[in-house]
Amino acid sequence: MLQRLVGSVILLCLTLAWGPHSLSAQAPAPHGELRIVDSNRYNFITIVHNVFEHLIEIDKDGQLVPGLATSWQWLNDRTLEVKLRQGVKFHNGEVFDAEIVKLNWDENLRLRQPFTSGAFMNFKPGSRLEIIDPQTVRFIFPEPDGGVLVKLNGLHIGNRQFHAEVGWGEKHW
Repeated sequence: MLQRLVGSVILLCLTLAWGPHSLSAQAPAPHGELRIVDSNRYNFITIVHNVFEHLIEIDKDGQLVPGLATSWQWLNDRTLEVKLRQGVKFHNGEVFDAEIVKLNWDENLRLRQPFTSGAFMNFKPGSRLEIIDPQTVRFIFPEPDGGVLVKLNGLHIGNRQFHAEVGWGEKHW
């Protein structure tokens, strides 16, 4: 019995050490750039919702919960005020604030993104954003829109470096 156990351990060690990549060898560092081979539109949704942050998220129970926003309040049927999370930084050290929300908002409105779920996810023409202070933005809509909070879940927040180097919108990625 002991011989079989010792023989099995030796065989296992030889198997693991065989070839150019033994247990002690380090795997090469990844390099290059991400290329999406499968252009199925649902892959795009998975990527952007796992790479970008959003003001409002949807939890496992389908409830709207704070993301980069800490709270929101309707001031009237066309005006939504959103408080932004403090102390958030992007991977490059850039601070998240109202100015970056406005940059992403403006690009989203400019491009009228072709959402997979349909154009109804776009904000109505005449919608605008006002910066109240570095941690507060106010969205003003031309008419009441019961879908605004879900639409804000689709507003991907990228930093200035992303906008400068990659550009915004599905056609750039």
